[in-house]
Amino acid sequence: MKRKNIPVVAVCILLSSICHGQSTAWEAKPVIHNAPAEFSKESAVILLDERVHEYKTNDKKELYIQVNSHRLVKVMDDKGVEMFNRVYIPYGINTEVFDLKARTIQPDGKVVDLPSEKILDVEEEGKRYKKFALEGVEKNSEIEYSYKLVKAANFFGLEIFQYSSVPFHKVSFELFAPEHLLFSVKGSSGFTVDKDVVENAKRVIRVKGGNLPGLEEEKYGEAGPYAANIQYKLSYNLSRDKDVRLFTWNELAKRIYSNYTTFTEKELKAAGDFIKKAGISQSASEEEKIIALEDYIKQNINSDKDASGEDADKIEKLVKTKVASETGIISLFLACFEKLGINYQLVYPGKRDELPLEEEFENYRLTEDFIFYFPGTGNFVAPVASAMRYPFIPPYWAGTKGLFLKGTTIGTLKTAIASFDSIPMMAYEKNGTNMEVSLKMNSGMDQVLLHSKQILMGYSAMPYRPAFNLLPKDKLEDFTKDVVKSISKSDNITNIKTENTGYIESNTGKPLIIEADIESPELIEKAGNRYLLKIGDVIGPQEEMYQEKPRKLPVIIQYPHMLDREITFTIPDGYEIKNLSDINITVTDGPQTMGFISSYTLNGNELKILVHEFYKVTSYPHSMFEEFRKVINASADFNKVVLILVKK
Repeated sequence: MKRKNIPVVAVCILLSSICHGQSTAWEAKPVIHNAPAEFSKESAVILLDERVHEYKTNDKKELYIQVNSHRLVKVMDDKGVEMFNRVYIPYGINTEVFDLKARTIQPDGKVVDLPSEKILDVEEEGKRYKKFALEGVEKNSEIEYSYKLVKAANFFGLEIFQYSSVPFHKVSFELFAPEHLLFSVKGSSGFTVDKDVVENAKRVIRVKGGNLPGLEEEKYGEAGPYAANIQYKLSYNLSRDKDVRLFTWNELAKRIYSNYTTFTEKELKAAGDFIKKAGISQSASEEEKIIALEDYIKQNINSDKDASGEDADKIEKLVKTKVASETGIISLFLACFEKLGINYQLVYPGKRDELPLEEEFENYRLTEDFIFYFPGTGNFVAPVASAMRYPFIPPYWAGTKGLFLKGTTIGTLKTAIASFDSIPMMAYEKNGTNMEVSLKMNSGMDQVLLHSKQILMGYSAMPYRPAFNLLPKDKLEDFTKDVVKSISKSDNITNIKTENTGYIESNTGKPLIIEADIESPELIEKAGNRYLLKIGDVIGPQEEMYQEKPRKLPVIIQYPHMLDREITFTIPDGYEIKNLSDINITVTDGPQTMGFISSYTLNGNELKILVHEFYKVTSYPHSMFEEFRKVINASADFNKVVLILVKK
């Protein structure tokens, strides 16, 4: 591939040239351990997790990494047994796993070794694993396994702990490298990083930690940014220039910018011809060019992350095949920007659901995806997000700090400098799941007749647009009916109308509108001489939040948004509603960053209900979780409102 995001030293791995290296302890006569007191009520606990990364050279003086891993797990109940009696060890391309062994240590001390023929090589969802099922696993037994692997040398590392509900008792990590290579290492969650020392011509850095509680996903919570982790990167080569820091953000900016913005004459000609086919005028405004180009590329070129080879990478070929790798798509955009005179910057976005990019620690492992920033408009494009259009980017990439690669010219040299800046999030008013619904009873008082209009704005419309653009007509009708059905649970839906279903409408802020007539016997119930109108169901199903365990994660939502509902009910002549006060619900936080407010007005026999629910920011600290939970549950409380109709 012509362009790569992460500089990697490719090496040939020869297992015959590998020496034993650093080893982890494997007791010849293991003993059963007691579970640590603080984790005694867990289903399982990882008593020990030891990881060693060592940079080595083979007989050809080629550099590679050997990883030694050793884990000891205690299972305390049936759930723990189920979690760990099967083990998957992932490994990537250009990687070999060897010296894999595993055993079960039963509560009475009996050891059941895993036969080597029971270790299977499997591939699931495009990923490779070593898979094995342990025998003799029962409550209060221990599972132990270790392995080594070798892989191509990469000067950036990331080890994640605390990625499930299972706690870690003791953790250790060691990094061995040639003496002249000086790495920076950082750990989170209380890990202690020792000062590097030189042992037997190897530079060694040791990290220790432990007593990490499990960190599982919670509703409106993302464990990724808070998982205990150890990161490392090569910072200095003492054999060359001990004062020059390696792999800085500026170095990445220069390399990536050069790779992505250097075009051949063939590529530029192909980009120019592509622009002509798109019908994009040079006299259009910059924003008009951006909108037209993005839509034309995404409508006509299929982005395939698994595509490879010249046909998918080279501009002059992919515009003919109509299939491009992610690298190819980015190249096509940038070449077209050059031809159209559009000022842009490449940006690596931070991600609110993953570990953040850090200005002080240049781990290239965390730079995976690109977006484009346009200084002239202040907005962004996500080039490989096929269902997304300017100015929207994946919501978890907004509201973050990103690494901006700003192009500049020094003499005749085109290069870039790196700087961290904010990637703003769309204001909550631009993202709406709104509705206007009118209701009345039929003459027999056994059905509710509704006219429903759902108005989806910004990010709230994004999940629906692909269906309207990709589904065949017969499937689309079923899809639209399912959307409408959420309001009334009824299949009696007619006169469906939709507006602004295209991808490009999101550029102009036009809402996606789904409108229909519904006859619903499900919303009305007769109880003696009363009628019960399930008015709360009209806003669709709402979730309730219960928190049996103490909350661990702060609240993170995809994007700020509002939900405005206007519900108009024509009260039948001769009837009145006895419990109008049930409609009034007000729950907000102190600074008014979130809330649920429902109220009504009555004018003759017309009852108008206004519901305003809003979340103005993307995150709330742990201390505000209870307030957030109350707002979420307020919508569920409204969902349960049933109006009582009685004769006057």
